[in-house]
Amino acid sequence: MNKTLKTTLAVLPFLLAVACTDPAKAPAEAAIQAADQAISGLSAEVQKLAPDQVKTVKDGFAKAKLAAAKDDWKGALAAAKDLPEACRGATAAAAAKKAELEKAAAEAAAKAAELKAAWEQAAKELPGKIEELKKQVAALAKAKRLPKGMTKAAVAQGKDAVAAIETAFTKASETAKTDVQAAGTAAKDLMAKAAETAASLGKK
Repeated sequence: MNKTLKTTLAVLPFLLAVACTDPAKAPAEAAIQAADQAISGLSAEVQKLAPDQVKTVKDGFAKAKLAAAKDDWKGALAAAKDLPEACRGATAAAAAKKAELEKAAAEAAAKAAELKAAWEQAAKELPGKIEELKKQVAALAKAKRLPKGMTKAAVAQGKDAVAAIETAFTKASETAKTDVQAAGTAAKDLMAKAAETAASLGKK
């Protein structure tokens, strides 16, 4: 056996192995590696805020690894090639969710501040308004002659309205000890009712 033949026989297995190698293997392995790096780069925040997208990515990666284990390189490539982009999509979705939550928190804080201010204003002003309305009702009740357009029925309704406002204010004061926002909501209504009652009694 000459030297050339020996060399040919020696390299033949290698050549056969190369010839039999799936051309999709190298790109598939590269895609899997890129996907692995992208998934590893997903922060805990992204995983928390975009759980569905992250699960989809991880499921795709598992599918790619399974295909690779079976030497299904075309399947592995198909499963892995878009995963880095999907990771970027998950990151973007998480950022959008974070912005949405921050906006909602800011709006809630602004609303809470508004209601707190409403309660503080009512707590300061309503007692005086209620006393003024009581005096107005008492004066009308004692009047021998009611102002033009005023009736005894209107005076009675005004008296009931003032009593209801006073009772509701007392309840709101108790509520404010544990829930100032709820008290603020009630306060806004009470301030409006006090104004309406004053108008109905001819209080300018």
